Amino acid sequence: MEEPIIIDNNNIESISQQQHSTVTNIDSNASNVLYIDKDMWWKLLYTMFITTGIGYLMAKRNSTSKLRIIKPIPVVILGYIVLLWCSIHHKSGTQQMFNLIIPNNPTTYAMYISVGLFLSAVGDFFLLYKRFFIHGVFFFLVAHISFIFAFTSSEQFFTPTVTALLVGIVCLFVYMFLAKVFPLFSKMGISKSLAIALLFYTSVIVTMCFTASVKSFLKLITIINNNHDIFSNIFSSFSFYASIGAIGAVLFFISDLMILVREINLLANGQVSTIRKLLGHGDLGMIVYWLGQFCIALSVTEF
Repeated sequence: MEEPIIIDNNNIESISQQQHSTVTNIDSNASNVLYIDKDMWWKLLYTMFITTGIGYLMAKRNSTSKLRIIKPIPVVILGYIVLLWCSIHHKSGTQQMFNLIIPNNPTTYAMYISVGLFLSAVGDFFLLYKRFFIHGVFFFLVAHISFIFAFTSSEQFFTPTVTALLVGIVCLFVYMFLAKVFPLFSKMGISKSLAIALLFYTSVIVTMCFTASVKSFLKLITIINNNHDIFSNIFSSFSFYASIGAIGAVLFFISDLMILVREINLLANGQVSTIRKLLGHGDLGMIVYWLGQFCIALSVTEF
């Protein structure tokens, strides 16, 4: 006669708890590995951004070097980082490992910013060749417009006050250009069509800087209103990330102005002041340009 099988519920519960603990430990270890991989991936991307930038500046000193072709790569990396940030930030699960490589479900703001960065990279490529200068400027123009769409993507942006200020600033800029800059271009022999194109291009940049500044200001007001401790919020990391897009837009504008200064210096046959030589220095202009793009890309972290 077979002995009856006695089922010990306590043993079953203990085994179940052990299995659950084992699974939990495995998930925890996998999560830790994932976050380590994520940190390593960010470090790799940022290292590539800095390395390719330095590589281009070194290759640029040799006009025959084919390595100059790496000029667009730093900005391409920034556009990729923007999309990846939205893919893995505040997400969990095994799919996150996949999102470390393939962007997934980016925000509207990130999409416009990344498109602007990729268009800027195309502009960088065309500007490597003088015969494609107009093509490069066109892509930068569209990139500025994409950034404007990003900065104005909030539904609360276009209030009557903001719209009136925008129209007023653009009108003031057009007046200053026609009254002060246009006569200067005429003396330098620059055609009217080129001057008008430059006016339109610069108006778009001014609009980009204004929309970025208004967006940052509105974000700062929201941060301050959510907490009565005004001074601590002004110097908080949230305020920094809210302002970083405007800082990037201004740096982008300055880099374009430095290109204009460099071209004017060439027309003057080098008979310019030390400050103008510094402002027209190509390497310094590229560094300011990359810093501007980096700040614009970093602005997605506020979301």
